[in-house]
Amino acid sequence: MDLLLSAANSALLTAHDLRRDVEVGLFLLGPPDPPRFIRLVGYQLRSWQPDVRSNAALVRKALEHASRVEHETSPGIFASKASFEEALDRLGPSFVYLKEGGKDVRDLLVPADATFVLSDNQDLAPEEERAVLRRDALVVGLGPTSLHADQAISIVHNELDRRHV
Repeated sequence: MDLLLSAANSALLTAHDLRRDVEVGLFLLGPPDPPRFIRLVGYQLRSWQPDVRSNAALVRKALEHASRVEHETSPGIFASKASFEEALDRLGPSFVYLKEGGKDVRDLLVPADATFVLSDNQDLAPEEERAVLRRDALVVGLGPTSLHADQAISIVHNELDRRHV
């Protein structure tokens, strides 16, 4: 959970606000009742804080929702039971798969509305990777050093910020 919350904070937080144009999808496979999909919609969030503990409480509340129908559990936080493919379908329309060994992000044109797909400290399972690649995902690397998910997100934001100023 800590890895996911750190990644969400990297995706959403700036020094003095939230990135209102960002949507984060958290796909959880751990017990007790997987799979769970939580979407954090930047422009709708009201309670997201730099404090991981406060955000953990919001995610715990979202995990109480066990329906396949997506439900808003707090402003800007949506929860459902969904497969990985269903989660991808709710995001999109274009995908960038962050993967070690991918083409250098600095050499590529990245769609402005791209959904970036990355994993935590474990690679995507083969069937998950196939699901991403079936959506014509651009496979992108961030450099020669292995990074944590939250670090990768910060680098991607920096790269996109420089391009779209």
